[in-house]
Amino acid sequence: MTDSAKTLCPYCGVGCGLEVLPPAGSGRATYRDSQGNPIWKVRGDRSHPSSQGMVCVKGATVSESLEKDRLKYPMMRDSLDQPFQRVSWDEALDRIVNRIQTVRLTQGSQAICMYGSGQFQTEDYYIAQKLLKGCLGTNNFDANSRLCMSSAVAGYIQSFGSDGPPCCYDDLELTDCAFLIGTNTADCHPIVFNRLRKYHKKHRHV
Repeated sequence: MTDSAKTLCPYCGVGCGLEVLPPAGSGRATYRDSQGNPIWKVRGDRSHPSSQGMVCVKGATVSESLEKDRLKYPMMRDSLDQPFQRVSWDEALDRIVNRIQTVRLTQGSQAICMYGSGQFQTEDYYIAQKLLKGCLGTNNFDANSRLCMSSAVAGYIQSFGSDGPPCCYDDLELTDCAFLIGTNTADCHPIVFNRLRKYHKKHRHV
């Protein structure tokens, strides 16, 4: 494969456009890592309407999951002042099970909880609930999806009558006033913040 492919960043909800470049391409040298191995590269998609070629560190490093020297096995240590040691999958899973069982037996099932990722799909939530309720006997499950979106949806419905924001990224460059409430946009959604900052530099009254 020598052609690039366009896709979306899988992380936050901004949905930035990415262009994935194969190691070998027409009219250019092969991309290689420091050891000389061919590698895939990722860059921002300049034709994407929302991100306009910009990409944050999460999107810029997404190709690291394809690198040959990525971590493919568990590593453990007994204390913070010891180095990590490679262990087998069975040994790693046994330690996890033993730690959970110790908490369950000494403190009860309600001392166990799980905090799920915002990237979970419906099937992931189903399996997680089965593990916690059916196997471990606890209802203590929460996820970033609820913490982030359930409160946002409630606010959207009360404010706008819809469960989604009635605007698009282009509106950031048409506004006379922007409120950022309860958010660290510069760190959490830097591409959106950069668009707002670029507009502010041109229009200091905003």
